[in-house]
Amino acid sequence: MQTITVRIVSVLLLALLAVGCSKGASAALSKYPGTDDGARQLVTDLRTADDAAALTQALKPTSADYAALFDGDAAAKAEEGYASLWADAKTVIGADPANTEVLIMKATTDDLKAWTPQADADFPGGYERAAKTFKSGLTVYRWKYVKPGETMGMAFDGLVFVNGHWAWFPKPWRALGA
Repeated sequence: MQTITVRIVSVLLLALLAVGCSKGASAALSKYPGTDDGARQLVTDLRTADDAAALTQALKPTSADYAALFDGDAAAKAEEGYASLWADAKTVIGADPANTEVLIMKATTDDLKAWTPQADADFPGGYERAAKTFKSGLTVYRWKYVKPGETMGMAFDGLVFVNGHWAWFPKPWRALGA
């Protein structure tokens, strides 16, 4: 009887821990509003996070997030294309400690679709192709961690505020097979 009780308690504790961990990811991102300032604070905190891997994993899009950014069949194709990225434990947003500055750029999905001169200046060329699958009305952020006074460093892209939280869709043309 005691063994059964221990097993039941163990299962309950594991279930509570799992729920707490999934809520912890949401809670970790809840302090970052869907604004330019929220994006800047999030990527700044990622650079110095004690557990950058957990904070990066908290940015993993859900199926609903893919559907919020990508039109039609592209949502499922992107989710499938990103599966290996999110399964890889080495998927962590981080920077060399010497790269203390953050440069952040943004474009609306409409600007990316139109491939405006600013989008062309700030985003990799793959976005010109991938943006054809984006829904309108969203903002995509790109950023770099650089040494003070420099413009070259570790670059990241694809941060989008969808469904009330931040999600990361890096290099979407690769996930879409474009």
